[in-house]
Amino acid sequence: MNLPSLWSLVFLFSITVSVVLSFHVKTSSRHKASWTRSTQVFANRNNQVSRPPDDTSVASRIDEATPFLQQVGRSYTDMDAWENDIDKLHELLHLTRYHHSTIKKHIFNLPINERTNDRHNHEDEQSLEKYKHEYPFGPTYVRPIAVGQSIDLRQFIDINSTEEWLPSLQVLTTLFLLSSCVPISLFTQTVVGGNDTLNLLLRLGLVYLSPDDNINNDGELVVPVVHLFPLQIPQLPGTRDRLDLVKDMVFMTDLHPNVLSVTTIPSGSDCPEEGAVMYIGPDSLALVHHLHASFLGYLNNGNTDSSVFRVLDVCSGSGVQALAALGMLDVLRKSGHELAAVDVEAVAVDVNQRALRFTEFNARLNGMKVTTVQSDLLADDAMASIEELVGRGESKKFDILLANPPFIPTPNLVSDDAALSLRETNSIATNSQSYGLFSSGGVSGEDCLCAIIQMAPRVLRSDGGLMAIVSEFMNPPLSDLDEQKCMLLTKVEQWWGSHDVAASGVLFTNEHPLESQVYAQRRALTDDHGVISLWLNHLERYQIEHVSPGLLFVQYQNKGGNTNNAPGCNIDYRLVPKTNNGSVWTPHNFNAVEYTMKILNDLYQS
Repeated sequence: MNLPSLWSLVFLFSITVSVVLSFHVKTSSRHKASWTRSTQVFANRNNQVSRPPDDTSVASRIDEATPFLQQVGRSYTDMDAWENDIDKLHELLHLTRYHHSTIKKHIFNLPINERTNDRHNHEDEQSLEKYKHEYPFGPTYVRPIAVGQSIDLRQFIDINSTEEWLPSLQVLTTLFLLSSCVPISLFTQTVVGGNDTLNLLLRLGLVYLSPDDNINNDGELVVPVVHLFPLQIPQLPGTRDRLDLVKDMVFMTDLHPNVLSVTTIPSGSDCPEEGAVMYIGPDSLALVHHLHASFLGYLNNGNTDSSVFRVLDVCSGSGVQALAALGMLDVLRKSGHELAAVDVEAVAVDVNQRALRFTEFNARLNGMKVTTVQSDLLADDAMASIEELVGRGESKKFDILLANPPFIPTPNLVSDDAALSLRETNSIATNSQSYGLFSSGGVSGEDCLCAIIQMAPRVLRSDGGLMAIVSEFMNPPLSDLDEQKCMLLTKVEQWWGSHDVAASGVLFTNEHPLESQVYAQRRALTDDHGVISLWLNHLERYQIEHVSPGLLFVQYQNKGGNTNNAPGCNIDYRLVPKTNNGSVWTPHNFNAVEYTMKILNDLYQS
């Protein structure tokens, strides 16, 4: 099938802005002034002002969608019925091949690693060259359509396609990745299951029906209110096994900020206000990619002595980190690897109850089990609920702690009071619709980062427990030649603290971090000099001169009872070289993953 012209434009636009957008992760595009202008032109029907007849974007319907956004995950009182419908959704996605590799190849005509049942050997286990088309593991190269844009599926869908699943896949991709409405008649005629499938999506609260504004069509539109993000966990490097062993997963998240336009889901008659659940962005995938490449090295070096492997996901959002880790273990299990024979347990912690509901949904959708815990890391009693999970001693502690915390250093006038008020503490409650619960890391950007690092030694196994965090880092090292340890590394070591068992770690940041002037311009999300100056003055006030995306891995070193290392924490650093494929977070940059894999494997062996 040839690439449809509109999808081609959507994809090419995404590629053009990918460098900028990859650094704009965790941001909302709601500039109050620009949104006001948009609503004046594209006001909803309640204001009796029509949008352009060919506009199929969800973004232009977000006001009317609010009551349906509020109900996502709330529409069931019967748990058995809820689980049964999620199982039906899983079967639907399987039948329609709603998998990343299929979407990548058949919708966007991008290269993939062709899978085979033949076993392979690879001379260099430290090379990811053969895996390069696996990256990214999900469609971060796709961006939803904007207000005023349209996709008319009727122009190019072939309902008589020899690939019976392909028309269904086209419709579902249009709905849940491109955030475009689809005529109900086209949906029921095209998607497998027809009306039964539509009713399933309506019951689950993933779509709603809206009158079609097009004067040539008096029917209804199917309008999506969430993303369904396909994630594919490929065979782990170093297993010398089959490329056809993968774990196909799907994650429900709230809509991308370019569509949702807010960082909170407004309250309703029976629904309190909640923070939005973060979409799967470049930072989300960065931690999955870099952990995946070195995961076998971690398991192979004496880090699975217990009969249960325990995963803790902090600031879990959709639960993607915990569930992706379970997916990696599932791939190993399918390959017959002996280290995957242990039982697994996962715990997801978030302050946002909506995020925990999404995590529970995603766990069921992917055939996994996760325990969810609501806790505010910045509250005085933050550790109480978490320590209950490990209160029975070392045997209940976690093998690995994963975290993608909010990290943007937000000035007082650009964080979302409504979202941040959901936290029990007022330590970072500071007004804007641009940065909220999943994005604002406090005025320094380090509030949650500090809390997680302080927590880690208390909840990780002392014999090899691993902490892995993806975040932006303030004032990272600028050169591999720096002889004096920079203040950031010292802070991380102090946050970890001094414990009876030694810990070692590595901080990975970009070879070329952003200077504060550039960072302020990007985070301002506008050309308004006043807003840019607000950001720049804020960064200067907190002595933030450079910012870089990065990854932090820290591991307890007491493996096998080894106590030769002195207590305390020692953090090294590496600057990830920039290549033609991008930098440390660039989703398709397998060179960066290859670089960190070699260093992490050395860390696990120490």
